Amino acid sequence: MAWRPAGINKSSNKSHVSRHTKSSSSSLSLSSPSSSSSCSPTLQILAFETAKCMVRLVALYKSLSDDEFHRLRNGIMKSPGVVTLNSDDETYLLSLACEEMLENLDQAAAIVSRLGKKCIDVELNKFDIAYHNMKQGIIDARTLDFNTEHVVKTIDQMEKYACSTSVLYASLVGVDEMEISKRKKWRRNSGSKIDYFNEEISSRRKQVIHFRKISLWNQTFDKIVPLMAQIVAIIFVRICTVFEPFVSSLPCITAKNRNFNRLHYNSNPKSPKGVTFRLSSITKIDKFITKIRYMDVNTEKSQMLVQSAPENTVGAAGLALRYANVIIMAEAYFYSSKMITNDAREYMFEMLPMNLKQMLRGKLKSHWHKDAEAREGQQGVAEGWKAALEEIFEWLAPVAHDTLQWQQERNLEQRNLDAKPTVLLLQTLHFSDLERTEAAIVEILVGLSCIYRYENRGKRGGIC
Repeated sequence: MAWRPAGINKSSNKSHVSRHTKSSSSSLSLSSPSSSSSCSPTLQILAFETAKCMVRLVALYKSLSDDEFHRLRNGIMKSPGVVTLNSDDETYLLSLACEEMLENLDQAAAIVSRLGKKCIDVELNKFDIAYHNMKQGIIDARTLDFNTEHVVKTIDQMEKYACSTSVLYASLVGVDEMEISKRKKWRRNSGSKIDYFNEEISSRRKQVIHFRKISLWNQTFDKIVPLMAQIVAIIFVRICTVFEPFVSSLPCITAKNRNFNRLHYNSNPKSPKGVTFRLSSITKIDKFITKIRYMDVNTEKSQMLVQSAPENTVGAAGLALRYANVIIMAEAYFYSSKMITNDAREYMFEMLPMNLKQMLRGKLKSHWHKDAEAREGQQGVAEGWKAALEEIFEWLAPVAHDTLQWQQERNLEQRNLDAKPTVLLLQTLHFSDLERTEAAIVEILVGLSCIYRYENRGKRGGIC
């Protein structure tokens, strides 16, 4: 699947890239057709998948900094919404965070493994074996420090590569759109504007040539894969280091000498391979090793954490996204001075499953009955509901918003190049207690109905 940066129109983008890459790839590749077969090939069309993988690795790396881990333990995990709906058990929540990070790393490692098969370096061809053995604890972590100057430079370099590749993609799409516009003008016999389009297309094609030269497109597999492989190893060691006290299934990573050579960096600028990361210096690559304490290391598996939600959770019921939308809609109406339309009221009500519809009707009938017995003080009742709902939204709304953001960040069609730490599943409604979540939703809908009824914001008061 072609990778799409933010702001690019979804329609026919894949064909845009394919058309332009086929037309001029031979003239833009660093390796000429006459070059030796021993030269490493360039990424070319795989540059876009590689850039997306780099962004995932950079985001993971940043999420494991000291500041981010402190924010996770003392901010996110102790937020009222997570504590109220999900859990206040630190060990349980940290295990969820650890598992999700490992799954994200597995997905990135699978891509690095596929790219490694195209390298000339035979060690990089065996990255899948190396990663398997790392996850068995067969790894020398002495030279895999998390925040060294060299690693920071590598992260910066990966971000620059990903950014320039994003610009390349946008340029390719821009050229294609100009060509489409030119054809439309030509069919309408608008000959006066054809010259303009020809000049503009020519200028943009020169930009494409430039961005191919500075982006991942013209980088070799043997130069890029070692960078990514090194960061994968560093991230894995970091995960084990920070989560090992709380997650017993992780291998114990130490700096103990395991009879491996130290990492070797070939800094000779004349070397055809450039900077080289040697997998054999940190782990075994000659064969798969399975220790007694076996961990699941299938890098092709993904989203197993999503499927592990307990039966009594919103995620297990498949309602996380739906409930998040209901909560966010209710929040918007609560803070709006405008009345809710009949269509909006009906739409929100139809989003609820049958059991919640029945609960809501029952609660509303009870309130309307009390209202008929005591007609006075309705304004005071409305103010009381406002205060109560504001307190609920303070802890409920952030979880709902994080649920939508988690989904958007993992939508491949919307993934952008923002390599900041992403939302974790433990922050969402996925692991929220179903009964407590539904009770909170009914409460806010009843309160919203009472406010609308008592303040006469609409002809009908309430959601149903």
